[in-house]
Amino acid sequence: MLDELVPLDEAVYRGVIAFPGVGVDRLADELGWPVAVITASLNRLADTGLVHPGPNGAMITSPPELVLGPRLARSREQLRRSEELLAQFAETYHREMAPARGHDLVELIEGPESVAHRLLQLEYSAQRTIRAFQSGGNQAIPAADTFEETTSEDLPVRRGQDETDALERVRRHAATGVVYRIVVDTAFLQEPAATRALHKRLEEGAQVRIADEPLRKIAIADDATAMVQISDQSSVMLRWPLAALAGELFEAVWASARPFAVKGTGLDPMDRQILQLMLAGLTDRALAHQLSTSARTVQRRLRALMETTGATTRMQLGWHACRRGWV
Repeated sequence: MLDELVPLDEAVYRGVIAFPGVGVDRLADELGWPVAVITASLNRLADTGLVHPGPNGAMITSPPELVLGPRLARSREQLRRSEELLAQFAETYHREMAPARGHDLVELIEGPESVAHRLLQLEYSAQRTIRAFQSGGNQAIPAADTFEETTSEDLPVRRGQDETDALERVRRHAATGVVYRIVVDTAFLQEPAATRALHKRLEEGAQVRIADEPLRKIAIADDATAMVQISDQSSVMLRWPLAALAGELFEAVWASARPFAVKGTGLDPMDRQILQLMLAGLTDRALAHQLSTSARTVQRRLRALMETTGATTRMQLGWHACRRGWV
């Protein structure tokens, strides 16, 4: 299974693709790791079917779409089933506990304005962490405004609480040092101003990762409250202990997602963004739109990076980018 592989295995697999037909010794020289380490990694890759022995001791790559495609499909199906199970648990628990606990564990929120309003409430209720999945098609809050800094006017005014009290609540919230962890998918990265919004969150100290599989929008505050999107127009609010189920789902996806940005790489910031979005699967046109430039500029900068690394294909460029710590 792919979860048995270690981070080194990805670099070794990219190396086998970038340097086809070479033996273990040559591959170890190219990658800069001991032969024993490369051999152990190749054995793990062989167990998954990603590589197989070739002539003269060389390792041959199998077509990745044939090996990884079915596994990715199973992972997506497992994620879908987990989401369905979460919804079923919420419905069952709410139904069974209603006589004793009332209707305080699950709440249906309908309409984009109501969803946006409750999302703000959830965010400002957090004392320690905000964890969220973000996908495309944002009806309630556009990508550019996702978890943006807001004013007291955005907060719900509670009974007996005026605007001065609300503004003070924002100040207290900012001082608590709430940690944001956000996972986005490719659909979100294609939303208008998505890249700008994520970089702003990074500047504010958030951690952002990219998932290859499509995500359902979820926001979780401190494991105490969670909002789960169930359609384009509605969401459900879950309270503890149901919110903890959403937290477990988040952690499972977070563990396999890729960092969105890497600091201190020595690479031009735009070139780093181009590489990240390219590896996320965006087309040159979509990538250029996110960076407010032209597709020709994107292609020109990619060609320059390929010349710098000596890569002849974008696959090789991705391998070099990972090896050099650019992404």
